[in-house]
Amino acid sequence: MSSPDTAQLLCFAELNTLIEPNDFAANALLQLMSPTELLALIHRQDHVPGSLNTQLTDILGESTVSNKALSLPVALTRWRKRLGLSNPQLALDTITAQDGGLLTAEDPRWPSQLDDLGLGKPLCLWWRTARPELLSEQQLARCISIVGSRDSSDYGHQVTYELARKLTLRGFSIVSGGAYGIDASAHRAALSVADPELSSYPTITILAGGADRPYPAGNESLLRQIIHSGLLLSEVPPGTAPTRFRFLNRNRLIAGLSRLTVVTEARHRSGALNTANHAVELGREVAAVPGSIYSPNSAGTHRLLAAGTAALVTSTSDVLELLGVPAEPAGAQIPVVESQERPLDSLTKTQAMIYDVMNFAQGHVPDEISALSGIPILETLRALSVLQRLGVAESNGTQFRLVSRGSLSVKNAVN
Repeated sequence: MSSPDTAQLLCFAELNTLIEPNDFAANALLQLMSPTELLALIHRQDHVPGSLNTQLTDILGESTVSNKALSLPVALTRWRKRLGLSNPQLALDTITAQDGGLLTAEDPRWPSQLDDLGLGKPLCLWWRTARPELLSEQQLARCISIVGSRDSSDYGHQVTYELARKLTLRGFSIVSGGAYGIDASAHRAALSVADPELSSYPTITILAGGADRPYPAGNESLLRQIIHSGLLLSEVPPGTAPTRFRFLNRNRLIAGLSRLTVVTEARHRSGALNTANHAVELGREVAAVPGSIYSPNSAGTHRLLAAGTAALVTSTSDVLELLGVPAEPAGAQIPVVESQERPLDSLTKTQAMIYDVMNFAQGHVPDEISALSGIPILETLRALSVLQRLGVAESNGTQFRLVSRGSLSVKNAVN
């Protein structure tokens, strides 16, 4: 299987602009025709082949009767309305200029585990990474997703950080969504052990919006660290805004990319439960961490455990046992990175959020840092004091900036 040429990439880029993710009708049609033929059909205004509609109905079955959006006439009308908005060359130029590219199922680097999504698999994936040579290493066996509440507690932050860090040390890639709270803690923990000698990405984030638009803005610094040491993916074209339904669609990719989904902390109606449900539907393993019965942030994990949807885990050893992996590495089967404590490992959630909005080149006054992080000014000042004491930040008396100190932080490599 060879890599797609420019013409094929332009075709997929345009289809990706016209067709929203998780469109069963589109993937069903791609079983009947090539991407080029589908694009040509969409461009033929008011043309609806009757025989093709019958074939589509045969693939989709009864769902076309209950969901008219899956019928060929409705689907073509939906896609044709976007023709005036399509600019595939601009999309490809944008991602190329940002250390990225476009992956299709015809590319040997495509993560084949996403094909398990069937008619819900992505048409293509836009990627950004400083280490494209590792794109072919996105294997199911080495990916574990960790998800949870955006408003995580200190407990959730600590549990997530410990699990993600230790699993990364065992050679797993930590997959999450780049959001505030649990997602950020998981990514940050994996990055804390990032090593240029690792044979896979320490962490992978899947965005709900375009790969050129780091979201949320408060995590932009963290997401740029991920681009430098890990991998950022999106199934929508550059420039696409994240919306609620795109977040829900994105969750199926987090579950599909990973052999195990761990929910470390989640409210009763958390989006993390949606990710867990996708994992169950795919036949993947699901685990949850228990919390206090008085904590609303653990109501979702307890719900998963009570329903028997998730296995109970309280440590990295529990996770490894669930995966059938020895608690201790055996021979060369599991790559191991030597653990080295770093100043960032001891940060609290608040301190880590302050760290993430700062940078090395430009200083900021405390009021600016408080506004960027959303942390009250008094807590911001306390956190800045801790960062100074750890030697990862400095002040000229008015402004604060980060200090690059060799391997103390993965962030210095971005600078």
